[in-house]
Amino acid sequence: MSPIATSRLGEMVRKGSQCLTLFVETALSRSLEPVRLARAARALQEMDGGGDVLDWARVVDGLLQSQRPDGGWSDPEETAWAADVIRIVLSEHSREYQAAVKWLGQVRHSSGGWGKHSRDQARIPVSGLIAAMLPGVATAGDLAWLEAEWRRDFHGPVRLSYKGGFYLLAMAGRSESTLIRDTRDFLWGEQNDDGGFGPWKGHPIGSEPWSTGVVLWGLSQWPRAGDRALWEQAAQWLCITQLPSGCWSYHFLDDGTSLALIGAVHALRRLSTCVPS
Repeated sequence: MSPIATSRLGEMVRKGSQCLTLFVETALSRSLEPVRLARAARALQEMDGGGDVLDWARVVDGLLQSQRPDGGWSDPEETAWAADVIRIVLSEHSREYQAAVKWLGQVRHSSGGWGKHSRDQARIPVSGLIAAMLPGVATAGDLAWLEAEWRRDFHGPVRLSYKGGFYLLAMAGRSESTLIRDTRDFLWGEQNDDGGFGPWKGHPIGSEPWSTGVVLWGLSQWPRAGDRALWEQAAQWLCITQLPSGCWSYHFLDDGTSLALIGAVHALRRLSTCVPS
């Protein structure tokens, strides 16, 4: 990527971070749902120097105000985002974080993994997110369920790109298996012609920021030789589709923007290390 294009990508990340910084301030002042505050704050933590853009004591205080007496938030996904922010700002040894970990252990599905709520079936996106962000929470049983569930989907009629991204996230730091390698190569081939990702290649809605962010986040954990073109094209799509405000268009702007920014940060890092084509 040329110096000009690299500069443009850096500007895109800067604008995205400004958008989310403003959103966090809005979330704190208006008492929006904790998951929205936590997700945006966690996306900012992905940035180099991300700790300098917010009053983190205020963010943590805002999240702790909605932590329930049992240690969780409203559901496993919200708990994962909030607990990870607290882990990074405070410590994984903090009382608040440990209470969240305990609660997640109590609401885990009997077969392993987590759903959207305690009565829901276990799902790959929620389970993968928890396994990726909260060290030590996912057990061998959770990971075995996740692998078996993704293998079933992977060999089924519909393979959703974001599920593959969450699977790769959950398996980061572990030994590369055939399924991990096949998933990485599958996602490498799921990129749309415009450079972005959708639920699957050629999906009627086309490329969108949430799926693009999840896939790039997952792929960043399992890079492969010769993948520079993927990152360049994805970065170009993110640049082109970013709104003047710095956000990306999605059902909830903060949701799509949070995942898009995470993907953009990992694209920038990947492009700084892989060999030019």
